[in-house]
Amino acid sequence: MSTTTDRATRIKSRVEEMGIFFEKQGHSPMKGRVLAFLLLAEPPYKDFYEIQEFLQASKSAVSNALNHLQDEGIIDYITFSGDRRRYFRVNCNSWLKSIRGKIDQVTTLKDLLKAVLVERQDSKHLDFNEGLEEIVEFHEFISEKIEILLEEWKNKKGIS
Repeated sequence: MSTTTDRATRIKSRVEEMGIFFEKQGHSPMKGRVLAFLLLAEPPYKDFYEIQEFLQASKSAVSNALNHLQDEGIIDYITFSGDRRRYFRVNCNSWLKSIRGKIDQVTTLKDLLKAVLVERQDSKHLDFNEGLEEIVEFHEFISEKIEILLEEWKNKKGIS
């Protein structure tokens, strides 16, 4: 019995920890808590009411978090024959694609900032432009390294 209680306490602690992390990233804490619970759940899927009960949260807060996580492709749901409930789970493949999409955004931002610098070439505020140039250089550096890492990852996983 105490092992089950210890596990539940650890899970609740992790759920709160991830909620705080996501909040610091600009997301709602509930989104982080829902994701954390689904990552730690055994089995790795839970229905709406199980999520709500564990998190002790309102229906609307849980529903909003689930909708946002689905929109981002981080979670999806499954159903079972004869059971009308939807069971939510982390979709690892889709989450990985979402991460790759965010990596692509680094390149897009770099290109946009380069265009901004072209428009600002006649500016008298050279210190500001130099700051932007530093950001562009940083993005270029990160983009190059990410491309190398992605190739290494693909080779490691046998992905073409």
